[in-house]
Amino acid sequence: MSLEVPAIAAADPVARAAEVAAFPNLGPEDRFGIAQIGHGPDRISVEQRLPAGYAGELCVGWLGPLADFVTGRAVQSALVSDIGIRTLSLHLQIGSRGLRGGHRVLASGEVVEIGDRSVLAAGRISDENGSLVAEVSGRFIIVPGSVHPVVTEGSELVVPESDSLAVLLGAEPIARERHTVTFAMRTAEWMANPYGILHGGIPVALAGHALTEAANIAAGPVRTLGLDVTFHRPAFIGAAPLAADAVVVRVGGRVVAANTTVYQEDLRQPVATVTSTMLRIGD
Repeated sequence: MSLEVPAIAAADPVARAAEVAAFPNLGPEDRFGIAQIGHGPDRISVEQRLPAGYAGELCVGWLGPLADFVTGRAVQSALVSDIGIRTLSLHLQIGSRGLRGGHRVLASGEVVEIGDRSVLAAGRISDENGSLVAEVSGRFIIVPGSVHPVVTEGSELVVPESDSLAVLLGAEPIARERHTVTFAMRTAEWMANPYGILHGGIPVALAGHALTEAANIAAGPVRTLGLDVTFHRPAFIGAAPLAADAVVVRVGGRVVAANTTVYQEDLRQPVATVTSTMLRIGD
């Protein structure tokens, strides 16, 4: 039996938005410097503190947890408290300047549509001057259970010290060829979402790093133009390592196309698949 929209939409969106705004940060938000700074019915405002002292261009994988957070929390703010959500897909279109370190970015998210089985949200990420960093949309499926986040031991909002996603995630290359790169990482307790499974932003961060590395090897320096992420199944904390196989499928004169499969143990049972379009920026 399907859920009717009135059964999942919050009867008092203002009160529900205030309730969700009081949720404590989870480990992924803390480690990536993400915090909610405003709220209203069906919408939220968020900031992310990027690595301090680094003014160069960052891998867009840094935006994975932010994209999942700003759309997911907007959805939570619009729904009743006794149902759950899970990320089904995320889509990011990156601005022409890419993602620059050494400052913070600001994001706003709002619900676009509440269906009977899924909810669509959209957001905008900008720099402190209001210039576009990325447009994001997320589709979330309704699942059994409610969400009541709790503070994780040792959780504290930080400004990331390193510009390297590999360092933050603990990811290491396990294969590196002309058009294919594989990175693997151990899943840690701080990476969990409120359901105790891997936060949706972590596979996006790993995929973004692997895609950039693969493209750099095959085509030289690149800037990501877009990421399309589809989630297939949960990833589990403390289980097999999470791996990302990134494959460059085309190198053109100006554009590089690449995709990656993120998985635990079995490549044929992906956690997520990600496609990417990148612009060559080398001489």
